[in-house]
Amino acid sequence: MGDPLMDLLDAIGTKETIVCIGPGGVGKTTSAAAAGLLLAKNGRKVCVLTIDPARRLASALGLDQVGNEPVLASEEMPNYWVAMLDPKQTFDAMIARYSSSKAQEQEIVDNPVYRNLVTRLSGTQEYMAFERLWELRESQRFDTIVVDTPPAQAAIDFLHAPSRLAGFLDNRVFKFMLKPPPIYLRPIAMATRGLVKQIANVVGADVVNDTMNFFQAFSGIEDGFRQRALMTSELLASETTSYLLVSSPAPDALASGSRMVELLKGIGHEVDSVLINRMTPTYVLDPRDVNAPPQARDDLERLVRMRAREQAVIDEWGSGLSLQGWYLLEDLASDVSNLTVLNEVAEMMQRCALVPFREAE
Repeated sequence: MGDPLMDLLDAIGTKETIVCIGPGGVGKTTSAAAAGLLLAKNGRKVCVLTIDPARRLASALGLDQVGNEPVLASEEMPNYWVAMLDPKQTFDAMIARYSSSKAQEQEIVDNPVYRNLVTRLSGTQEYMAFERLWELRESQRFDTIVVDTPPAQAAIDFLHAPSRLAGFLDNRVFKFMLKPPPIYLRPIAMATRGLVKQIANVVGADVVNDTMNFFQAFSGIEDGFRQRALMTSELLASETTSYLLVSSPAPDALASGSRMVELLKGIGHEVDSVLINRMTPTYVLDPRDVNAPPQARDDLERLVRMRAREQAVIDEWGSGLSLQGWYLLEDLASDVSNLTVLNEVAEMMQRCALVPFREAE
């Protein structure tokens, strides 16, 4: 719940992993990058890892290329690194790590089933995301890793992925495929040959052979995959991990944020902080300014009313959350397209104090 006077830096400043979640179109990637920069400016060695397939992180930093390996965002910031998930590179490294020999590794990565698994199977992005997070955490190169997740449901899929993978690897059918059946079950295995032949007639013998060869080659390394999944589940549930919900004051974005809070609770995690981005800037009407052009004064009054409406909508929305308040970032006049502008956002975050939710009038 936290101290009502706690600023954003206090809330996230000692965390080892910060998972940024939120709907699309609210500036989540920019917020994740700025949060990482804020921590780096305050002495922590930080890596911002984006697992969102969109390349917004590179755009926000003005970089031509961001890949699987962390790179310095700027030579002037030696403790601020960024990386973008490459699922295939991460999967290949995982196979290499757990294979018992170079021959087993080569047999797996050359198999057509594996190549399709890496590029086409639903969920591979999420499975490799938690693996890459663990690799970076295990390297001990960084004090804090800020994870920029995909929008909405895909973020929940990422958080669910470790337990799902562990469950799949424990599945009896999967284990049956990996290892030859015991003697007393071999008559059943013989009886399935007719079914296999029927499948081969439909999808082709090569597909069946490739699949069987893949499972045979994979045998023996599934324990490493399972162990890593379980360890990542523990990491995501640790007190050193914080969940930051990023939204905008738009009603549809807030509604999506509420759903994410509930989905997060459903898998045993709690949102620790709420950041409302793109708020209308604060304007003050000065009754003494009687010489202002009518149009300018009308525009100013409209912006003041808009800010008040946003505040009321957020307060009504927040009344259903088990949090004391929220942090706000006002909308910038320009797009975030380089480190200089991102630094402005980080400086705004430096001044972010908790705004208590209050009853909407």
